Amino acid sequence: MSLEEEFDELQRLFAQKDLLTEPRKSSGSGFMEILLAKRKNMKIKIYQEKGHHLPHIHIDYGKQRHAASYAIESGERIEGDLSKKYDSDVSNWLDRNRDKVLEIWNALQAGTQHEPLLAELAGDV
Repeated sequence: MSLEEEFDELQRLFAQKDLLTEPRKSSGSGFMEILLAKRKNMKIKIYQEKGHHLPHIHIDYGKQRHAASYAIESGERIEGDLSKKYDSDVSNWLDRNRDKVLEIWNALQAGTQHEPLLAELAGDV
């Protein structure tokens, strides 16, 4: 394994531990925010949002919070200022992880246990 591959693996392991140990935050409305994935300067999050019927994720990139939102089922951008050059990357990630991400969305919205689902997703990311 090259030094670069070893560094990428170490970074993946750190991100996985951050994902599973980072305290859960309130989204400002009193509902929970969970971190699905974190790598370098990108975060993929889901909020517990009562009344939001379209399952979606939020992307933070660099210093930009809420850079964009994407529908989980279609992978299409809902809104945001993230450069459109990243849309296909997000869509492809959702294609590969759609079932697990949708399962996490549903569990979070229902207020049921989602931690084991996060651990499964972290193992795949």
